Amino acid sequence: MAPGQPRRLRQPVLSGHARTGKRRHLEPPGASMLIVNIIDILFYRAFLSKIYLTAGVDYRFLSPDAAQELAALDPPANAVLVQDSYAGCDCRDLLGTIREAGRKAGRELPILCLRPFEEGQHQEHQACQILGPEVMPVNRLTLAGVLAELKAASQARQPVAGPREILFVDAGRTLLHVVRAALASSGFRVVSARNAEDALALCRRHAFELVLTSVLLPGMSGLELCRKLKEDNAGPYLPVIMLSSSDNALDMDTAFNYGADDYLLKSFTAEMLSKKVSEHLDIAERKRHNKILVVDDSKLIREMLRHNFVKNGHCVLTAENGAKALELALAEQPDVVVTDIEMPEMDGYELCEHIRKQPELRNTLVVIMSARGHASDIKRGERLGVSRYFVKPFDVEKMHLVVEQLLGESYRHLKKEHEHVLSSMSALITALEARDEYTKGHTARVSRMAMRLGRAMGLGERELRNLEIGSNLHDIGKIGVRDAVLLKPGRLTPEEYAIIQEHAVIGAEILRPIASLAPVLPLILLHHERWDGRGYPTAISGEDIPLGARIIAIADAFDAMTTDRPYRKGMPLSQALDIIREEAGRQFCPICAEAFLTMLDGEAAAPREDLAEEPA
Repeated sequence: MAPGQPRRLRQPVLSGHARTGKRRHLEPPGASMLIVNIIDILFYRAFLSKIYLTAGVDYRFLSPDAAQELAALDPPANAVLVQDSYAGCDCRDLLGTIREAGRKAGRELPILCLRPFEEGQHQEHQACQILGPEVMPVNRLTLAGVLAELKAASQARQPVAGPREILFVDAGRTLLHVVRAALASSGFRVVSARNAEDALALCRRHAFELVLTSVLLPGMSGLELCRKLKEDNAGPYLPVIMLSSSDNALDMDTAFNYGADDYLLKSFTAEMLSKKVSEHLDIAERKRHNKILVVDDSKLIREMLRHNFVKNGHCVLTAENGAKALELALAEQPDVVVTDIEMPEMDGYELCEHIRKQPELRNTLVVIMSARGHASDIKRGERLGVSRYFVKPFDVEKMHLVVEQLLGESYRHLKKEHEHVLSSMSALITALEARDEYTKGHTARVSRMAMRLGRAMGLGERELRNLEIGSNLHDIGKIGVRDAVLLKPGRLTPEEYAIIQEHAVIGAEILRPIASLAPVLPLILLHHERWDGRGYPTAISGEDIPLGARIIAIADAFDAMTTDRPYRKGMPLSQALDIIREEAGRQFCPICAEAFLTMLDGEAAAPREDLAEEPA
């Protein structure tokens, strides 16, 4: 294997999508992967922290003599990184401690061995072979790729999302009850803290999705709490909403200057609070998926912008020239490219020209930053479709605000386009279903059930949007099936059943010319595939079937079982659930089936006690 190329992890670390490089989104919102680093070289902390921050991974550092603390960590570690040698202990003894911690947790902990990168060095280093075949050698060039695999595997092991947790900080009890009542119907669970110090301690131990805090707190103020959370948070982007009784414009400006994401008067209604929280969680989810490519031959500028974007929750890629940036853009398809003009190998203008020629980058936004501020330069940028032009030196915060504004506008445009397409296609589906009284409302029911299941499994906003479109259009291909077969009152012959099976392919072909629906086509094409590989049209199996298609498959089958058809009456709910339970792992994805049964049977675990004591 060539140096710098990520090596595939061994079983049992990865399975399914992780092995194929595909990502699954079963991770509950706010959940994260934790890497524990047992090191005694101070230099390693700096570059490891940068890699983890960019990858959106939580991390902790332990000294070798504190390795026994690994077993008591809460949340537990998902993987452990060690050095190949230590000054004061035997590495093999340390591995024994790690393996024992894994046994206590009931699973095998993946172990990464950090090696200095040397040109021409083979990855399978002898030292790592001595430590054991399960130890994965990594270096500064390969670690990011290995983290992506580990993260996908960690997400795949999360079958059902828990409640969405929000931290509320206030010294009083009355407002806590108001907040809990306002958010309960939206599925949020509120954890309380009485003061800023308790809130900071909770945030260090637990990953919350959002913080609601009053401005006035005993001791440290809510403003100072907000500032500390924004400065010290090393995990995923954490929105903070300030609650206050003051509607003074100066107080609002002060809150935003301390880093608050929003400001809400305490006279809020339940609907207002729920809407505001959902809005900021949606923004946080979008940020986790946004990719920003920063291109500049100045390392200082690259790092300055990268740090600012990462701090605000975005995924950031960097390149030192246009040629490497284009290669990276084609591989990663970023949402925004922020580029300098004067660079070696390929300048910013050439990069823009190449980006505009690539069909897969047609929606990529481009922002130019340059010391050249002549009108001719700005006009040339406009002709190349550049969204904004910054003249150096520029305000980094202003750059961040402009990029966020562009991302917001792009999202709203895409959402409006999807809604237009969905409404047009839904009209066709309604006309199709009107031909058969037994299937009226089938699509709407399947869509509602699929969306319920998708939310229960913790899908992000983008995945839910694709799921909604896919479930609404899953049967559009039946428009190409002749009525004599589609509306036949009795059971179908094998030949007629083969004709019906063609609707999945027909549906994908109908929608294929619509570029914005490209992510939805696999859901429509593959929603009749089976977990055991006996479905149609491609007979793929297991996790090779997209998650959205697996969700639609259960919702579609459930509706078919529980509604009347020309040849039989709809079966009772309990019988349909029994069939889904029996077919889990055969017809249906076992993870999706478990989530579906939990959702409908009401078998979800009872809520845990608050992580902090409520005020008396």
